[in-house]
Amino acid sequence: MCILHMMQIFDALFAPIARLLVARGLPFPDLIERMKLHYVAAALAQAGDRTTDSRVSVLTGLQRRDVVRLRGQDVKNRRPNPLARLVALWQTGEEWSQDGQPQPLPRTGPGPSFETLTQVVRRDVHPRTMLDTLLASGTVTLSDDGQEVRLVQSSYQPLAGSEDQLAYLSRNLGDHAQAAAENVQGASPAHFERAVHYSGLTEAQIAALSEQFSKAQMALFRDLSQTSARMKAENPTPGPLRFRAGGYFYQTGETE
Repeated sequence: MCILHMMQIFDALFAPIARLLVARGLPFPDLIERMKLHYVAAALAQAGDRTTDSRVSVLTGLQRRDVVRLRGQDVKNRRPNPLARLVALWQTGEEWSQDGQPQPLPRTGPGPSFETLTQVVRRDVHPRTMLDTLLASGTVTLSDDGQEVRLVQSSYQPLAGSEDQLAYLSRNLGDHAQAAAENVQGASPAHFERAVHYSGLTEAQIAALSEQFSKAQMALFRDLSQTSARMKAENPTPGPLRFRAGGYFYQTGETE
């Protein structure tokens, strides 16, 4: 397959990323510099850490001096969002939920309270900071006297355009792309990756399908979350693996 044809295949991936990066003000030279690091890391993963700089240069097309400069650098993953963990623990932890239903919590106090829940998640972040962020995103509400906190959303949804939302986008799309890329390269067993797509539908039909999809997905996510929490509680030694299961529903007037 020629390089031009390969690039055209990946245009569907490049276009939305380019629109996002331009909207966020990321200059193209900065993107190129970051991509060099990922190219070197990919070549080392393919050829082995002990391969020569010249070999990495051939695999990536980068100049040898770039390989030497970037070879020792690491692409670090962001820490999981503490608010997402807080919401999940609130729905699965025995101290804060009952029969899988999150219970209203006193704002402060030594017993099961919002304050003690935040301390389980992160002791270096003040409970008020977490509470204010969750209130702003509509994830929780306060009682009229401000002394009780109630969870009203099943997941933490960061504010539009926030750093937290961009971090979610990066992790979700990253894992999806990793699963798809490994499948293309012959992963065995293959990762589950499926999609349904139809055209020629009306706006009302799309709305009905979107609602059906959202309800089914949220029910599945709740079941997976409850099962995962139970498995972790039953296992005294944490295992080395993680998973991410996601879904999306995209509508547009463009034809495929």
